[in-house]
Amino acid sequence: MMYSEEMTKQMIDRNRAAFETGFTSIVMLQEQTSKVVDHFIKQSPWIPVQTKSMINEWTGMYKKGTMDIKDAVNQNFAKLEEFLKSGLEPMQSKARSKN
Repeated sequence: MMYSEEMTKQMIDRNRAAFETGFTSIVMLQEQTSKVVDHFIKQSPWIPVQTKSMINEWTGMYKKGTMDIKDAVNQNFAKLEEFLKSGLEPMQSKARSKN
C-alpha cells in the first residue's frame, strides 16, 4: 500500500511541475508580448487615448485571469492531495487490521 501512495504522490508532483513549467512559459510569452504592444502604443501617436486605455485594461484583465487560473489549479492540487491522503488512511488501517 505504501508503494501505491508513493506513486500517487510522485504522479501529482510531476503533474504540478508540468503545469508550473507550462504556466511559466505562457506568462513569460504574455509579458514579452505586453512589452512589445506597450512599446508600439507609446510610439504611435495616431492611436486614440481611449484605445490605449482599453488595451491597458485588457492586459490587466488578462494578467489577473492568468493568476486566478494559477491559484485555482494550486488549490485543486492541494484538494487532490488531501483527498488522496484522507482516502488512503482508511485503506491503510484496514490493511493493518487484516494483518
